Amino acid sequence: MNNDSAIAQIQQRQPFLLVLATFGMLILALASNNTRAQATELLPEGQTLIRLSVSETRSVAQDLLVAHLRVEKEDRDATALQNDINQMMTAALALIDASTVSELDVETGYYNVYQTNRQPQGGRADQIWRGTQSLTLQSRSSAELLSLVGELQSEGLILGNLSYQVSDELARDVRDSLLETALNSARMQAERIAEALGKDEVDIAIVDLDDISRGGQPRSMMMRSASLADTEMAPPAARAGESEVSLSVRVQAVAK
Repeated sequence: MNNDSAIAQIQQRQPFLLVLATFGMLILALASNNTRAQATELLPEGQTLIRLSVSETRSVAQDLLVAHLRVEKEDRDATALQNDINQMMTAALALIDASTVSELDVETGYYNVYQTNRQPQGGRADQIWRGTQSLTLQSRSSAELLSLVGELQSEGLILGNLSYQVSDELARDVRDSLLETALNSARMQAERIAEALGKDEVDIAIVDLDDISRGGQPRSMMMRSASLADTEMAPPAARAGESEVSLSVRVQAVAK
């Protein structure tokens, strides 16, 4: 089949495809309308279905400090490299275990070793091994955690990121409060609508709750690598900000 014949066949089919697409959209629209009509028809005579969506937002002080550190090494020998990483991380964990930071969560993360070519100016290959292992610390006792992070930096660990955020516990407490406020607001709106329609009573029939949202990015500070030659290091400084916590509910109420 030549190109002209193929193009002609496509052009002949275009009206049919257009009709098919239009028919499909019409079916979806009718199905949606039928669903709504059925929901309304299920109500006894004299009752009205009211659908509402309410969102509530609150600014919350960030209460959790999170520090992302890592051990980073390079060596021409892969075995020696991994031994250095293991020893440094073991020492770091021992220092953490001996600390007095309250409510401290500790988690080691990725461990990655790879070979690379530094390619010096002379053009000759210079193959070395590089490796890293990550470590995450978080606590609501920020002053104590900052002091511990400074000690870990003095031991050679690199601080990659330091950020404040809202803890899960605080977010849940705020969510409960926002939920109560949103439901009260939805009921008040439904009652005003019912009054405008001449109805005396409102019952909340269905409540759909959206997931909690913590808007905005955590307040963070990117850190530079520390020189291993530094024998003393001041702890990093950080100050908490605020995050917006929001909640949305969709309500179906019956006015009668």
